[in-house]
Amino acid sequence: MIKAVLFDLGNTLVYSNAEDAFQRILAEQGFAKPIREVRNALIKGNREFDIDRHEGLSANEFYTQWNIVQLKHLGFEGLEARKLAKGINTQWWKFAKFHVYPQVKGTLQRLKRTGLKLGLITGGFEEDIEMILPKTGLDKFFDVKVGVNTTGKRKPHPKAFRYALKQLGVKPHEAIFVGDNFEADYMGAQKVGMMSVLIKRKSSGIQRLYTDSRKLPHKIRTIEKLDEIFDILNEISP
Repeated sequence: MIKAVLFDLGNTLVYSNAEDAFQRILAEQGFAKPIREVRNALIKGNREFDIDRHEGLSANEFYTQWNIVQLKHLGFEGLEARKLAKGINTQWWKFAKFHVYPQVKGTLQRLKRTGLKLGLITGGFEEDIEMILPKTGLDKFFDVKVGVNTTGKRKPHPKAFRYALKQLGVKPHEAIFVGDNFEADYMGAQKVGMMSVLIKRKSSGIQRLYTDSRKLPHKIRTIEKLDEIFDILNEISP
């Protein structure tokens, strides 16, 4: 029997336009850049940035390092890049806009009404969770919220999933995990014994940076809209 449903956050429940925020913050600091130039820099920088090499950093230093990589592709280097990177951190939440995908709130409300426990495991930081959830109206739904600094490990490391399951008081086979990334979400959850579901929405623009577009195995469980999770629950109900 399924007792809990857990979710990834970014590009599963919510999305944002990072290129727009990045451009507006640079303009605020006196560096006007065309949106196409910013978009290309983020595409190159995101591909170059090695998350694993930055494990263990605080949220502020992690994002400073991430910003520096992006800024390099906009022509900023050295002390100037680091100063700008810190400025972007300071102003990020002023300019970043987060949006909830259709069906998300209704799906979460319906899951709660059925008595299922809900959890959140994100590759972002606890600080990100605490900023994003209130802004999107999703702060009342989750019984456990796990950021990368909650356990010190990022998905697909099993520690993140096991911590959430322990906090919820459920066994792996009693839980479903829904996420948009095959390796981090689908395989990470499956390896600890959870049922995995991959959500494959159509994406455009900068969202492609964070969407797993690799060729996937045929026999995986996928949905295109979040409320399709109820079809899966109905299929596996005793």
